[in-house]
Amino acid sequence: MSRQHKVELERIVQTLERDDPKRSAAAVERELASRSPVAYGTWAEETPKFRSRLRAIQRWRSGSRGRGGQSTHGQLFPYVWPVGERQRKEVEPEFGASPVLATGSWRLFLYNCSPEVVRDVRMLLDGAEIDYAPSVLVGRFVEVHWQKVEAIRAQCLSQDGDRLSRHRFQAEFVIARGTKQARVDGSLTLDTNQGWVHFGSRDGRQREIE
Repeated sequence: MSRQHKVELERIVQTLERDDPKRSAAAVERELASRSPVAYGTWAEETPKFRSRLRAIQRWRSGSRGRGGQSTHGQLFPYVWPVGERQRKEVEPEFGASPVLATGSWRLFLYNCSPEVVRDVRMLLDGAEIDYAPSVLVGRFVEVHWQKVEAIRAQCLSQDGDRLSRHRFQAEFVIARGTKQARVDGSLTLDTNQGWVHFGSRDGRQREIE
């Protein structure tokens, strides 16, 4: 299944989750078939077992959940997410991505993938506050200037040491018209030859950075 189809299905599932969190996974699957027949058809062909599709839907709708079915994190779907240059270009075709081919991305952006404007966005890397944005509009990006952390910048310039390293990334922001606090918190993986290559949230969601 292509990345575009997977992202499309994930977004539909998260929309359905926001509209009705009590909806069953089987009902969500029927909605997927109705709302996005092409993406769903490809996915169903690659995932022929019904139970496997239901498990995937549960992951998409709520991230990691325990045996009891209750989320261990108050935020059941991502509002913002770190992405790379090529991923930004998929959303903004006019964006001028670097022509240099790499597995990851040397530039890092925070993407507002939610249905509302997020405000008072503070970004921290390894505990150091590196960026602030008063607001990030729906479907828009703000760059994360990770080079401000001297230790990480020095690591990229050095020929010694480990090629892969992990760094804690946090973004704190306000949602619901300024009435609620939310955050994304997880581990960014840096490849000193390829750039940022992966982000894993502490609630279980993860995705490659490209």
